[in-house]
Amino acid sequence: MEKIETNVIKPQISFIENEQNYRIVKEEVEELLDSKVSAIRNFINTKNGKGLSETLKDELYLEAQKLWKELSQELNNSRYNFYLDRPQHKFLTDLILNKLEYDVNTVFFAIELKELFEILKDSKYKNDTEIISYEVTATEMTYIYHLISKHKIKGLVKDSFLFAEVLIKIGNISKLINFYDNTGKNLSTEINDWVLTFEDGVTMENKPETVQGEVL
Repeated sequence: MEKIETNVIKPQISFIENEQNYRIVKEEVEELLDSKVSAIRNFINTKNGKGLSETLKDELYLEAQKLWKELSQELNNSRYNFYLDRPQHKFLTDLILNKLEYDVNTVFFAIELKELFEILKDSKYKNDTEIISYEVTATEMTYIYHLISKHKIKGLVKDSFLFAEVLIKIGNISKLINFYDNTGKNLSTEINDWVLTFEDGVTMENKPETVQGEVL
């Protein structure tokens, strides 16, 4: 069986600000996610169901599916570091809690973020350059961006720069979230392609193009 490779470049995990290095995700979280990805790739690159009974083929597929579900669960549970200095923190919390108007499409997003922003609101900074990390899930990050993306600021004023800074930090986290999300989706496709090669005469080069689906 031809070795399956997916060429996706991982975005930067860390950045430097105020001469300090900050990680978007903790090292142990990154290592756990990467180990789950490697486990799936190693399994489908080293196991082959060709010539086996249907029962053994099913067992191989179920094992690959189990590994994929473990990755999916870890992705859902993972938390990312959302770094804000005091001006950015004040801008964002004031925007979410006081300035934005919510409608039927956004009010439930805001309610889901209430606990997180209560934590943010209670934070105490020593000065304007101190940076504090707030742990957020992929869902929370998505909700924050969805809520503030349509916000408008008139003129190139101080809040315009703070808005841009917050959006950049959200974007950096989103790139990493999207990387792992896309990796999971690619692995789902790779698993289904791998299962097709269990049949005689089917290889990765000539698998039927009409077969689609994801691991459930």
